[in-house]
Parts: sequence; structure tokens; C-alpha cells
Amino acid sequence: MLPDLDEEQENPDCPNAPARPEWVTNPSNEGLTRSELATELYQQQGYRNVVEAGECTCELRFPSWDRVTEAMETEFAGISRFEFLEVIPDIRKATKTYRNEGRPICRDAGLW
Repeated sequence: MLPDLDEEQENPDCPNAPARPEWVTNPSNEGLTRSELATELYQQQGYRNVVEAGECTCELRFPSWDRVTEAMETEFAGISRFEFLEVIPDIRKATKTYRNEGRPICRDAGLW
């Protein structure tokens, strides 16, 4: 049976992973950069969890969105679109580093 593409899961290896919050999934035009930053922070958090634990589980790789939501409401509250554009490259660089370290761990666990 073919999968229903209308119900495509965000994380097929971890079907119980938390869904993206509405404000990340459907950002307004002004919130697009904010959404990109939140997504990058979330991915970084998951990969960092894997690297620090030395193991890959769905719970580690796909944690709750609570920490990212809190960071967006505190550390990144009120910053301009241009400030978002300035911080995103550094955050992406850190995410890439954690992803490169975490990928083999998750591959070994069958979660990549």
C-alpha cells in the first residue's frame, strides 16, 4: 500500500517526534526569518543532545520544542530581521558541526 502523502510525517524514523509549533510551521512573511532561526536552533539542540549522550534515540534527536520557544521569547525577542540574518550563519555553522558528529551515531542506531 502506498503512503498517504497528505499525511507525510516530519520525522519518519521517529513517528512520535514532537510536531513543529504552529508559529514555526506557518510563519507570517515577517516571521519567516524567525521561523528559520527556530528550526535551526531545534536541529542544533537535537544533534547536540545526540553528541553529548553518545547515543541516538528519538527523544534525544527530536526533543520538545519548549527550549527553542523559550529562547525565541527571551534571547531573540524583539530583534530585527537584519539581526536574525546576522546570527543565522553562526548558528547554522554550529548546527552543521553537531550534525556531522551526530550523523554516524544516529546511522548506527538506524535513525538517519
